[in-house]
Amino acid sequence: MKIFFLFIIIFSSSLFAHQPKLINYSPSMNNPHQVVYPEISKAYYSKLTGNAHYYRIDSKNEFLFYAGILSPKINETYKWLSIDVIDENNNVIYQADGKDFNWEAWYEPYARDWYWKGPEIGGDTNLDTGFKRSFKIQEGTYYIKVYSDDNTGHYSLAVGEAEFFGSNRWEQILTWTPILFYIGPYMDIFHWQKFDVRAYIPHIALLVILFILYLIIKKLFFKKRRYFAK
Repeated sequence: MKIFFLFIIIFSSSLFAHQPKLINYSPSMNNPHQVVYPEISKAYYSKLTGNAHYYRIDSKNEFLFYAGILSPKINETYKWLSIDVIDENNNVIYQADGKDFNWEAWYEPYARDWYWKGPEIGGDTNLDTGFKRSFKIQEGTYYIKVYSDDNTGHYSLAVGEAEFFGSNRWEQILTWTPILFYIGPYMDIFHWQKFDVRAYIPHIALLVILFILYLIIKKLFFKKRRYFAK
């Protein structure tokens, strides 16, 4: 099993730059999705179904902020989306207008997926990645609003810049196990409408390990039965 856990860590580290999160409901202003540790890079995958989505950040200290919007590239057409940052007084303090933005096709090398890259809210541009860097923002409560003209369509909301997947092996396993066995395949089918056999490598590896364990236990069991039958 140690080999399997090592496989999870090695395999997962090459798949995602962000911690992917599935949002299978419509977070509203009155019931927003809580963003924990906003400085840590996360990607929230969801679908607008008629209403804008809201994400809430609560911080007692000054922190580094970044937000960007992308959508899965399924064909050569895209549906624009915008994001607003709203303070606790309901004032829009930052806006990334997707309607007048020049959306570009962008390939995500970690998960091997194509996106439409939309507008961002951040500081200067990182020339190595092509994305904006995070910038300091005061402590307080903030809401990130994701919306479009008719509030429909799939999206990926990126929040935070720092990559972190756990401070030790067990935290990494707890982080990556649901990603590899559920979130990754789900995103391929639901957001990209594709079947990628590479997303099922962890499932195949687990089945192989369980089968080997079964053969080992079976061999030991029958050896023990023959011993007591003498």
